[in-house]
Amino acid sequence: MKHFTLSLLAICAAAVFASCNGDKPTPDLSIVPNPVSMQGGGRGVALGEGVEPAVKTRINKKLATEEYVLDTRCGKVKITAGSEAGIFWGRQTLLQIVSQVRAKGENRIPGVLIKDKPAFAYRGAHLDCSRHFFTVDEVKQYIDLIALHKINVFHWHLTDDQGWRAEIKAYPRLTEVGSVRSETIIGHQRNKDKQFDGTPHGGFYTQDEMRDVVKYAAERHITVIPEIEMPGHASAALASYPELGCRGADYPYMVQTQWGIFPEVLCAGNPETVVFLEKVLDEICDIFPSEYIHIGGDEAPRSEWEKCPKCQALMKEKGYTREAELQSYLITTVENYLAEKGRKIIGWDEILEGGVSQNATVMSWRGAKGGIAAAKMGNDVIMTPNSHFYLDYYQTADPVANGEPLAIGRHLPLSKCYSFEPFDQLDENEKAHIKGIQANMWTEYVATFDHIQHMVLPRIAALAEVAWSNENRTSYEVFLKRIEAGLLPVYESRGYNWSTYAFDGIE
Repeated sequence: MKHFTLSLLAICAAAVFASCNGDKPTPDLSIVPNPVSMQGGGRGVALGEGVEPAVKTRINKKLATEEYVLDTRCGKVKITAGSEAGIFWGRQTLLQIVSQVRAKGENRIPGVLIKDKPAFAYRGAHLDCSRHFFTVDEVKQYIDLIALHKINVFHWHLTDDQGWRAEIKAYPRLTEVGSVRSETIIGHQRNKDKQFDGTPHGGFYTQDEMRDVVKYAAERHITVIPEIEMPGHASAALASYPELGCRGADYPYMVQTQWGIFPEVLCAGNPETVVFLEKVLDEICDIFPSEYIHIGGDEAPRSEWEKCPKCQALMKEKGYTREAELQSYLITTVENYLAEKGRKIIGWDEILEGGVSQNATVMSWRGAKGGIAAAKMGNDVIMTPNSHFYLDYYQTADPVANGEPLAIGRHLPLSKCYSFEPFDQLDENEKAHIKGIQANMWTEYVATFDHIQHMVLPRIAALAEVAWSNENRTSYEVFLKRIEAGLLPVYESRGYNWSTYAFDGIE
C-alpha cells in the first residue's frame, strides 16, 4: 500500500510538472518592447470577467535590477525579478497580455514563460512644460503613459524663455513675474504676418506639487530629472531679475510671447549670476533626489557677452580668447557646485563647445554627432537625436493633406524612430559611454494634453523598443503588428488619443 501511494504521488507530480512545463508553440502574444525570450507551455491562467489576475511576486537578487521573469504556465501568474522595479515592469507586460486576451474575447491567459531585461539603464521621456503649462494631473498622466512603455526617466523641462515653472523661494519673482507671458503667437513662427492671441498664459508648480510628482513617479520606478536652463533660454528669469542680464537692471526684459532663440542670456561676468544659479539649484536639489540635474546649455547666443564690459573683464581675467569659454566657465562652476552635493550634470551637446569635464553627461540632440563626439572624448552620453526622437515633428510627409495639427516642422514617421542605431560609428570602448536613449516632447505648438498624446503615441513605443530591446528588435513590419495587438488595446482602454497614420500606411 505504501509503495502504491508513493507511486500515485509520483504520477501526480509528474502530471503537474508536465502540465506546467510541457513545451508548446510560442503563444500568439505581442509585447512592446520585445522581450528577450518568450516560450509557450503549461495550461495558462483563467481570466475572470472584469477581474485582474492575482500575481505572486518574488525578489531574486541573482537577477539584474530591472530583470524579470513572468510565468503563467501553472495556473497562476508569477513574477520574479531582481528588484521591485523589475516586478513593476513585469506587471506592464502582464497588462499588455491581459488587454490583448480580452480584446480577442478570450478568458484564459496562455501558458508562457517570459524572460526579459533592458538593454539600457536610462530610458527617458522628456516633457516641455515651459512653452505651454500642463497641470500636475496631466504630468502624472504623462508619467503613467511612459511607465506603460517601461521608460524609467522623466526629464521635466521647467524653465525657458516663455515661462519659469518651478517655485524658488529665494527668488519669488521667478513665478510672480516669470511664469506668465502676456500673450502667445498664433500660427507658425515662420509666418511673416505675426498675430497674437492677446491672452496671458501662465502657471507654475509649487515645491509641494513638484515633490508630489517626484513621489508619484518613484512609485512607478521612474526617476524625475529637472531641467533648469542656463545660460540661454533665460528671458523669463531676466524679466524677473533684470540685473542678471548683460543689459542691466533698467532694461525691459520680457517673458517671450513667440518661439525661437533670443539673444538675452545670463551675464557670465556678473558674480550675482553664480549666486543666483547656486541658490536656485539648492532648492531644486532639495526637491529632486535624482543623481542628475539637467542644466540646459543649448542655444545660448554670445552676442551679449561680446558687448558686455563685465563679461569682457572676466575673459581678460581668466585669459579666455573665445566667448564660448564663458559658457564653459558657468557650466563648470555649476558642475563643481553640484558635485559637492553628490550630484552630476547633464547638458545639451552645446556644452562641448567651450570644453567640459569628463564627469559631465552629454545629451546629444543635434543628430547623433554630438553624442558620438562626446563618447570618443570619454564622456557619458544620452542619445536623443532630433533626427529620430523629437516627437514635436510632423508624422507624415504631407501634413496638410493628412490633416495633421500644426507642428514645428520636419518629418519623423514611426519607421524612422524605430530605425535608430545607438552605437553607430563607435568602437567597443566608446559604446560603453552610451548610457541611454530619450525622446523629447517640445510644446511650442502643442497646447493641450490631448495633442501631446497624439504626438507621442505610438512613436514613444519605438523609443521604448530601441532602449529596452535594441538587438532583440523585430523587423519594423512585425513591430507595427505588435503595437496593434499589444499596445493599442491598452491605449483604447485608457482613452488615449493615439495617432493612426502608421497603421493607415501613411508616412
